[in-house]
Amino acid sequence: MMHTMKKRTCLNLSEVLIKGVETAEEQEAVNELITKVHCTDYFSQRMRLDAFLANYPEYLREHTRFATVNGQVVSCLCVFTHTVRIGEARMRLGGIGYVTTAGPWRKKGYAALLMDDAMRYMKMRGYHLSMLFGIADFYHRWGFASVLPDYASVITLGEADRASGHCVKERRMKPGDIPAVLGMHNRGDAETSCSIIRSAAHFNNRWDQWKEARTLTDANGKVVASFLGRIAGEEYLIEELNAVDKAFYPAILHACLIRARNEYASRMRFSIPPSYPFTSFLRQYRTDHEMHIYRNSNGMLAAVNIEEILECMTAEWECLLSASSMKDMAAVVTLVIDNIPYRIRSHHGMIDILPCPGENKLSISSSEFVQLLTGYRYLEEIVSSKRRVIRAPAKSLLEILFPKRTPYVWPLDRF
Repeated sequence: MMHTMKKRTCLNLSEVLIKGVETAEEQEAVNELITKVHCTDYFSQRMRLDAFLANYPEYLREHTRFATVNGQVVSCLCVFTHTVRIGEARMRLGGIGYVTTAGPWRKKGYAALLMDDAMRYMKMRGYHLSMLFGIADFYHRWGFASVLPDYASVITLGEADRASGHCVKERRMKPGDIPAVLGMHNRGDAETSCSIIRSAAHFNNRWDQWKEARTLTDANGKVVASFLGRIAGEEYLIEELNAVDKAFYPAILHACLIRARNEYASRMRFSIPPSYPFTSFLRQYRTDHEMHIYRNSNGMLAAVNIEEILECMTAEWECLLSASSMKDMAAVVTLVIDNIPYRIRSHHGMIDILPCPGENKLSISSSEFVQLLTGYRYLEEIVSSKRRVIRAPAKSLLEILFPKRTPYVWPLDRF
């Protein structure tokens, strides 16, 4: 925090105005800044950015926040609205992207002021969580914590050739395939924590990428699987795959193998989380399974409104409790998150949460809270670093509320 304040001392705040975009002229000025800073091919990328933001699901002009100095746009960011799943809970997520500052105005604190504004804005608008894929050692000061590793399963073409084929036909994905692919994806992604719940609008908005996907159809022309791959160096990289049933996994592997051979790749890399069923399918072959961890960078999550998060989790926690041996028992635990207590009480399968002191206190930061919530860190790891003694029933309740999960966001859902 001292580092932030030191940067801000050079600002004349009376000259700085921070607000959301209201007019077409303001949107044009912001898009101009983003394109000039982030894009090499200005003309094609500018048109793409204009269309991308204008058609982004649930996008409003005010979701683009920007700072001006004496009327000149110097910095901006965008808030992208999504719904994410954590178990059966559904939460409103504000994804932060296109954080941009014009060259002469960098390292003066404008991006920090915009982050302050964005966090306030999201809390006022009822967001539960915020997510970003950002640079190292900057966003943690707003409570963002690393929770989203990258995963990969790598297989050589020779090993993949052991998979038996399936009677399917392959073709390029069409807009009419979107409902089928969307249904397959949401079913397969149900166990993945933090995964974004897609709609058809998400596919339409990224159609320039999705049109490169391949679909597999059965004898009746029904879409039974899909995948999206591209050559990356010596590897064929598959960033997305879906199937109506596990029986079509060999067909997906075989179709990807043919594509990889046509691109003269030596191996295939599947960017899929361990929770996705296709990962289990690949374990019958000789494969390398990778997990890439980031510290204070890349996929990060922050709590926007902890009280609302706890309320949103109540139904999911009651479901977990009803399936446990504690469903008829009573227990109390108090999470003290950033020095604010929240008493959580279970009684006959019901969960009651109040923002007040209580028994069995566990003091954690908001960063530790989101890491527990998403399953990125495990309860025993957090508890073992604390000096508090929590009685057995309370600890058992915590173990039920915070099970091991696999947090992940697919590449095409990132912002």
